[in-house]
Amino acid sequence: MIYLFCGLLGGAVLAAICVPLFSKDDTLESAIIEETEWDLLQRKKEIILGNIQDLDFEHKCGKLSDEDHQKIRSEMAEEASLVLKEIDNIESSQDLDALIRREVSARKGGVREVDPALCPSCGEKNIVTSKFCAECGAKLIGQ
Repeated sequence: MIYLFCGLLGGAVLAAICVPLFSKDDTLESAIIEETEWDLLQRKKEIILGNIQDLDFEHKCGKLSDEDHQKIRSEMAEEASLVLKEIDNIESSQDLDALIRREVSARKGGVREVDPALCPSCGEKNIVTSKFCAECGAKLIGQ
């Protein structure tokens, strides 16, 4: 009897572990994590532009002749222009996901100094989101 109970308990634990691993998740979180066509094109663009930089470096080092450099670079530039056109097509559509991605990528550039906050003590310019002066440590007004 005890062996039967342990077997059933073990089977239930195993089923509880395996069911989430093999089930398809259709929630919003899983849709966000999935890689989209836009993500693939962005990665392809970064790879192509990196390859062009490497090609230019090898040409400057003397590893490639001028003819080979121009030929390969023009082929890579054509491929990059096709990828950029596809990215523009996706972003120009009224797809909400593309608009969100474009906004997020525009904001990833870091904190921008739009209106610098002046310190009341020393007059130093600070980032608007700062609570204290970077120069003297005084509390900024309005923060």
